[in-house]
Amino acid sequence: MKAYNAKITKTNILNYFNKSGLTIEVFANLLGVSKRWLEYLISKNEDYEFDPNVVQKACDFFNTDYGKFTTSIQKVPSDLRDLLQKKHTRNPEYNKILSDAPSVQYIIENMVLKDDEFANAESVELKTIKRIIRKHYKELKLTNLSKDLQNSKFIKHWPHPTKKNTNLYGKK
Repeated sequence: MKAYNAKITKTNILNYFNKSGLTIEVFANLLGVSKRWLEYLISKNEDYEFDPNVVQKACDFFNTDYGKFTTSIQKVPSDLRDLLQKKHTRNPEYNKILSDAPSVQYIIENMVLKDDEFANAESVELKTIKRIIRKHYKELKLTNLSKDLQNSKFIKHWPHPTKKNTNLYGKK
């Protein structure tokens, strides 16, 4: 049996977290850690040995094997959020967080990039992206959407040639 590997465990937890669509705050609550600690952990490129109980909570939620999760890089299903919603249908706590709107980063990567209006355009303004998102999540607050788009590794942005204080967005 392979030994616990802190780097692999961190990579697996973060990969699954990114594909789950959970916000940092919700995921931190689920694991029983502070949001600030989780943000710090995500931002640092250091190995960190998670408490075994935290890893087990993540494995239980993601429906993965602890032994494999801590010893080898796991392939994250592309439809992880859908699989989790089906798996946790009868668990009120998990069902609630999976029924809420996903993180904005998840929406950008899994909805905006795949939307025909965005995918087929050379560039779009922020209002178009908001319209795409509102098709799925009418009540979602999009106060930092421009910043989230600019921080996305899949979206490029540049100043609008004729409108001041307006950016255009497109696929990288």
